[in-house]
Amino acid sequence: MKHPENQFTIEEVEKLCQLYQECQLSILEETELEYVLMQSDFDSPLINDTKELMAVSRLCKPKTAKSRKHIGTWAFRAAACAAIVLSSHAVYHKLWHNLQNGDCIAYVAGEKASAEEAHKIAEADVAKMQQFMQVINERQAQEKAKVEQFMNQINRSK
Repeated sequence: MKHPENQFTIEEVEKLCQLYQECQLSILEETELEYVLMQSDFDSPLINDTKELMAVSRLCKPKTAKSRKHIGTWAFRAAACAAIVLSSHAVYHKLWHNLQNGDCIAYVAGEKASAEEAHKIAEADVAKMQQFMQVINERQAQEKAKVEQFMNQINRSK
């Protein structure tokens, strides 16, 4: 490959630097300009400013954007699971407490049900809630295992 000084004049390089600073170049063109600037001995205030700007741009690019995304996703999932478990737990205990104390009142199609029907409805709701809690606990264990695995991968990569 020819040396960049043989391909471009200083005026052409300065024009490209001006376009870079005005954000008029594509990513590919920016990369090519960066290569030309690193391989050439051109020297002018505009070229030097562009080199410095490119160096700052490289430093500012997030290197771990992917891992940050995963951490946020896992944290959100864990928080959502915890919220579901806590709210379900509260509802479950309230229903169970009411069922044990005989404080069951239920309405079916707008009509107040008898105490016996109310207890059956409450027992059915408690059974559904227990199944739901079991599923939530299984999912929470799965999410916890995934988070631990992910954190182990991060720690190994350091």
